[in-house]
Amino acid sequence: RPSQIVRESSGINAEYGAEKRVLKFVQTPLNLYNTLTSHGKIWTLQTKNDVPQNKVPLVMLHGMGAGIGIWVLNLDEIAQKRRVYALDLLGFGRSSRPTFPTEVEGVEDMYLSSLEQWRSENGLERFTLLGHSFGGYLATLYAKKYPQYVSHLILADPWGYSKKPEESPVLPLRWRLVVNVLKPFNIFSGLRAAGPLGPRLVNKMRPDLQQKFAKCVKDVDAVPNYIYHCNAQNPSGEVAFKSLHLELGYARCPLIDRISDLDKNIPITMIYGAQSWMDPTNGYRVQEKRVEEGMAPVSVELILRAGHHVYADVPSEFNNLLETACCRFEHNNKDSTN
Repeated sequence: RPSQIVRESSGINAEYGAEKRVLKFVQTPLNLYNTLTSHGKIWTLQTKNDVPQNKVPLVMLHGMGAGIGIWVLNLDEIAQKRRVYALDLLGFGRSSRPTFPTEVEGVEDMYLSSLEQWRSENGLERFTLLGHSFGGYLATLYAKKYPQYVSHLILADPWGYSKKPEESPVLPLRWRLVVNVLKPFNIFSGLRAAGPLGPRLVNKMRPDLQQKFAKCVKDVDAVPNYIYHCNAQNPSGEVAFKSLHLELGYARCPLIDRISDLDKNIPITMIYGAQSWMDPTNGYRVQEKRVEEGMAPVSVELILRAGHHVYADVPSEFNNLLETACCRFEHNNKDSTN
């Protein structure tokens, strides 16, 4: 049965059409709607199938340059057991693209405020929070600030944990020149400059996308087209990310230095791709530190055949790990709202 997609009153625009081309391959009934916050609208996906009332709802935060459509390989399996919410972060996808502050604290506060307003408007009292990459960074910060609502924190190849080494490897001269030339630009500037050729450029830069999603998404151009349209608009989220980013993939305020402030009663599951550029040793450091201090368990999982996009590289294994992790700490959320 095709997804039930709620159409916005403004009609079908390019971004809506790109999203629809991807989500039509989800069999679970969906409700898509805007959640209003003081910072703008947050585009929200909610699964609408019948699930046991005692199951903890799952909230999913995507990574850099993505949107709710990237969970197309995961929604059907996960939604069999629990209510699932996914959202386009402010500045990305079909959510509003506000002007963010330029300093780290201001950007983080704005994101956390919008997420907390989103939670309140959707009536969630306790939930499992999953974040991939940049979404993992924000999920960690949200759990730190609002621990009373987070039953379990799940981080999929999270960005922002590593500290930049004091002695970074020296890049060859040509690469240093490239880095310096590109530094003033946002990450997806080239994609936007390509205009209508953008989807082709995504295909050329990321030919693996079709292969990752081919088992579910039979429209071979749907995912590259979706990724292009997620990033073809005002780069509000990219600008915000740039304020948080130091260089070469490192955060200005690494989470490895701040994770100790996370409530001791929140269990953490960290899922890494063994072939990813993210460093899983950060997961083991978090695990060791919290065990030493008698805090809630930290589980670190490696998916051997996966890279950074662990949810798409080996989706069946990721989905199984995710459901096992959710069930393991189900008791932490007896008062959840589905």
